[in-house]
Amino acid sequence: MPDTIRLADILVWASPLVGVAAVLWAWRITAQGREREREAIRLSEEAHTIKNDFVAMVSHELRTPLTSIAGFAQTLVESWRDLSEEEVDEFLNIINKQAIYLGDLVEDVLVIPRLEANRLRLDPELFDLGDLIEDVAQMVFPNGGRKQSLVSLPDGVRVYADRRRVQQIVRNLLENARKYGGDQIMIEGFVVGDQYTVVISDNGPGIADEAALKVFENFEQLSKGDAREATGIGLGLPIARRLARFMGGDVWYERRFPTGARFCYSLPLRRPVTGGEPESVLESIGVVEMPV
Repeated sequence: MPDTIRLADILVWASPLVGVAAVLWAWRITAQGREREREAIRLSEEAHTIKNDFVAMVSHELRTPLTSIAGFAQTLVESWRDLSEEEVDEFLNIINKQAIYLGDLVEDVLVIPRLEANRLRLDPELFDLGDLIEDVAQMVFPNGGRKQSLVSLPDGVRVYADRRRVQQIVRNLLENARKYGGDQIMIEGFVVGDQYTVVISDNGPGIADEAALKVFENFEQLSKGDAREATGIGLGLPIARRLARFMGGDVWYERRFPTGARFCYSLPLRRPVTGGEPESVLESIGVVEMPV
């Protein structure tokens, strides 16, 4: 029939449209590929910049204490007979403090990849958190220093966590208060449900709202550059939060009115009991790996 539309006619008529559609589809795929390539290049450049910044910051932080240790050690080696007993004690004390700082810095750097890979090994136990905080506060705020800490914690409160990692959390939070807070640091503790919450408050200038959103990001500092007064590589708060969450707790920031900053962290009071396991095993636990 002459009026019958044949399949061949339809194909002949539609073939230009099919060709155009194929070209558009190919162009779209190519454009998407180019966009993905640009994004991959951008991410690679960003990662390279972060790596270089990290190496530069770590190098800067290592250089100062190493220079101090080398200088005072050389003075003691060459002139110890000419120094008074008080001077020798002072130099040794400086060397010891700088060595402790180096150890803490290395500890923070080493824990980062383990946290990122969720492969940090923990040794949880029940221990008195108040005693640990008192010890760390004494190291960060020694007697006679310009800044002082006031610890107000109830006696006998025990938490279930890795003592070494909790010490790392407390050290980083108190170091942050020492760098950026005022001259008075208050450390208080409260039992909230099955968690023990520690609040570290200071009477300093506080943190601007826009900066408060970034304080737990890697490499963030309230002052940056070679001229910054505070030392550190900008990882103390991120490490503290990740360690706390790794052990079933948390770290967060609150504004203190009318001025100042308040950092809080919580930890479990007891070992989670699963599968009918009695809590009497609390005192006889071994090395375990806890999930985030």
